Formats: sequence, C-alpha cells, structure tokens
Amino acid sequence: MKERIICGIDLGTTNSVLAVLRDGRPEAVPMTSGSPILPSVVSLDEARDQFLVGHEAWHRMAAFPEATVRSVKRLMGKAQPILLGKRHFRPEEISAEILRHLITTGSKVLGAPITQAVITVPAYFDDAQRRATVRAGELAGLEVLRIINEPTAAALIYDHLQQEADDPNPYVLVYDLGGGTFDVSVLEIKGEIKEVLASGGDTALGGDDFDERLRELFLRHLRKEYGQNLESDFGLQVRLREIAEKTKIALSEQNYVQVEEAALTMVDGEPIHLRMEVSRAQFEELTADLVQKTTEKVLETLREADLQPEEIAKVILVGGATRMPAVQHELAELFGHKIQHSVDPDLCVALGAAIQAGLIVGEPLGHILLDVTAHSLGVQTIDAIDPVTGEADYFSTIIRRNSRIPVKRSEMYRTIHKNQKAVEVSVYQGESQSCKENTLIGSFIYDLKPAPAHSPISITFAYDREGIVHVTVEQKGYQPPKTVTLDVRRRDTLEENADPERFADAGPVNYVSAKARQLLQSKGLPSDVERRLRDLTHEYEAALGNETSDDLIDRLEDELLEWIEIAEERLEASG
Repeated sequence: MKERIICGIDLGTTNSVLAVLRDGRPEAVPMTSGSPILPSVVSLDEARDQFLVGHEAWHRMAAFPEATVRSVKRLMGKAQPILLGKRHFRPEEISAEILRHLITTGSKVLGAPITQAVITVPAYFDDAQRRATVRAGELAGLEVLRIINEPTAAALIYDHLQQEADDPNPYVLVYDLGGGTFDVSVLEIKGEIKEVLASGGDTALGGDDFDERLRELFLRHLRKEYGQNLESDFGLQVRLREIAEKTKIALSEQNYVQVEEAALTMVDGEPIHLRMEVSRAQFEELTADLVQKTTEKVLETLREADLQPEEIAKVILVGGATRMPAVQHELAELFGHKIQHSVDPDLCVALGAAIQAGLIVGEPLGHILLDVTAHSLGVQTIDAIDPVTGEADYFSTIIRRNSRIPVKRSEMYRTIHKNQKAVEVSVYQGESQSCKENTLIGSFIYDLKPAPAHSPISITFAYDREGIVHVTVEQKGYQPPKTVTLDVRRRDTLEENADPERFADAGPVNYVSAKARQLLQSKGLPSDVERRLRDLTHEYEAALGNETSDDLIDRLEDELLEWIEIAEERLEASG
C-alpha cells in the first residue's frame, strides 16, 4: 500500500461507504461490524461527551431519540441547527462525525493514515450543499480533492459497459434512488470516454419517503386499534420508522410481511402492540406516486439529452431503494427490457469515487470522464424588478444547466447611468428567472471609469472540472478586466487583481456575507444590531481578503451567522 492513501467516499443519506484502490482495483473497506456499509446515524452520548456513529448510534436511536440523528444529508447546505440533547450542531458538523469514523476505521484496516478523499454528492446538489459537504470533510481532517456527482461515480465502475465507438447505442442511464435523494444521469460511453449528457433529480425524494408511507400506515392502524392519536410520541415514531424500513426491505423479497412488534410504547399504563399484515401490492399502491415522480425525472432528463428511451443501451441501478420490484418494473415498462443490478447498488458509488481518486494521482486506469453542470449559472440584472422590494430580480443565464465542463461562456451587458461608478456582480445558480428563487453563490464590486450610459460590460464565466467558477468582468475600452474565483470547495470568494485597500468596503462576498449585506439594507433593523452586523461583515470580508488563518475566519463566520439570525428575528418581531 502506498504511503499516500486517497479514498473514495459515498457520504449517503442512509448509509456511507469508504473505498480505496488496491493494485488498480477498487475495494470497499470493512468497518467495525465487518461490513463496508456504515449506517449514517450519529448519536451524542452526553454522559461521556462523545459521539457514537453507525451501528452503535443506530441501536441508541429508540432509547435516545432526542440525542440521535439520521438522514442528516437532507439538511446539508441549510442554516437550521440540529439539536442533539442540549447542544446545537450544524449539519456539516454531524456529517463530519460520519466521515471521521470512516477514515479512522479505514486507516486502522489499511495500516496507513487517510488524509485525502474524493467525496460524492447527488448530481442535483446545489452550491451550498456542495460547500457544506466539503466543509464536513475539512472538519473531519480531510483534504477534499474533488466533489463528484454520484451517478457519474457509479458509471466509472461499469468497465464492462463500455461500448465500441461504432456501437449504435452507446448511451447509458444511471438511475440512483438512495435513502434521501434521487438522481438520474444520461451518459455516452465510447471506449474509454464517458461523457455525461444530462443530469436531473430531486434532493428531497428517496427511500426515506417510502418508509414514511409505511410509518403513516402503521400509525393509522394503531389509531384505529387503540383509539389513540400517537403522533406526538417521538420515541414511538422512531420505532415505527425502523419497522417501516425493515418491512420495505422484506417486501422486496416477499409478497406479504407479518409485522409483529410488542410493547412499542405505553399509554395509560397499558402497552401498545403492532400486529398487522402488509402486502407488496398494498405498499406499491401507497408509494405509486413516488415511483411516478422518478419516472417523470427520467423522461425530463432524456429530453434534455435529446434521446428516446429505446436509445438507451443499459440502465445502471444505484442505491438500496432500487431493489424495490415496483421500481424495476416501472423502468422495464419504460425502456422495454428487463432491468437488473450489475453491481451491488450500495457499494458502486464509493467504488467509482475510488476510481476517480486513482485518476487524480495518475493511476493507469484508462478512463476519461466528461461531466456536466448540475445547475444554470448567471448574474442578477435589472431586466425585471421585484414588485414588492423594488430591487433588480432578473436571473440572466450565462452557463446553462447540463453544459459539459470545462466550459467558458460570455455575455455582454450595459451600464445604466452616465459616468456610473461601479457595478455589483451577483452570481446565482438555479433555473428560475427570479434571482430570489435561486441561490446566491457570490457577489463582488467592479469599479468603472467615467463613460456614457449604456456602455458595454463583458462578463465571462469559466467553469472547470474542479467545480470552480472564474468570473471575469471587463469594461470594454475603459477598464482592465477583473477576475474573481468562486470555489465550491471553500467557503470564501477569492479575488484576483483586487485592490487590497478596498477590502473594507467591497471585499470578497460569499454566501454568508451576502446574506448579511442583504439584511443591512432592510428597513426597521435596530441600530445596535445594524452596527454590530456591519462591523462583523467588514471584519469577516477583510479576513477573507487578507487570507487570514482558517481558525479566525471560522470564528468570525460563526459570530456573523449568530448576528444574522438575531437580525432576522428582530426584523420578524418588528413585523
């Protein structure tokens, strides 16, 4: 084993897997249970002040539901804190514990430290979710070399799917239904070249939603059986979700499942038991709309790839939820041939990530991977005005979703006023024409030289394979270009060719300081809150611009996030 170990990690909603390359072949690394599959569950043992991860946490879930969390992946990129016991944590801090457990166990098994990783995310994850994933890796002590899309990683493992260049059907569709997210990607495979033609999906649809339908079924049965509304019994809900998942898995193999669970909870001193039979047909009727949603996304992605179902040579199934017969039957109907697993759907994403790690260090694996952008990228312009706020709200697209990366695109814009002093370039991603419905990923100021109104301003986006966007702005004939780098692997916005003396007034603005600046423009913000928020924003942006230590940046960011929350609460209270 080489001294330098770069692993591939599938940081999943339900389960997580770590894989490495051994002699050019990807292998999943066994965890303490002996299986490579680690439940993505974290529990805080407050008595010992330590985190438990995986099976240990899973076993504590029913007894300590208030101190245990699962499916944290669905919260990545969101600001809402997670309460474990009496302490609050960010989603990325919880995910970091899962990653830390994976690399600690993996290092023991491999006999060498793991310090670098390729981590997979759903293709439809936005910038904030990808940044949170990178941050989780950093908190776990990893250098995250690359974030790659899960369907893309899965495709890398299917060497035997490579088609000859003259094959009339070189197209492959990856259908990835995990615990919390759904992804679909269409690839063209020509020999060693794999090109992603289109990606789509839903980050709020997965196996957990199928479990939820069964939990609701059990709850209705108990209400009818005992005449009690047990919705508020949190411990019972945790137990019912566990039973629902086991039932779902069993129904993939059996037509009927007899559910027998004694003493789930106590009501008025009497035990509550769950005894009922669930049929596969009943389960499929309860979840038919969920399967249909995935089919609609498949058809939408095929349209974006300009392909028909009959042109797809192979369907790759990824994620444990693809074991459900209804899913395979629906896909067989759509594509006109039997659909089956070729590789363990729980492992193939991590194995593909390990291959990508090998490519980064120069392993002779013979793969060329061409990926696409998951979301459109553009800037805010004044073509449309928000009728409520009176602010510019038009999203002008520069790089369209599903553009092959690396990609470079330019658009020409015009100034509004004569001798306009500056423009604020706000970069968004999303598919809505309204900026407020999309995600702000960075903003910066570009100074202008005196010029007539409607003078041309050129904005160029260059998106590379690392997920980094280089934004170049130029005032044609007046001012030299300025380039700003928006790195999804970092929290900050790095400015090139910037005047250091201007950082206090218009320093690098990332999604945290952009939110603070937005609040500072609000009417009704108390003067003491406004003053503290403004000071912190300037201090934070100056720290980013001066490449201060990460510890100081982290501390300032935490404090700024707290004051953003305070400002939002005060504005809401003032009504």
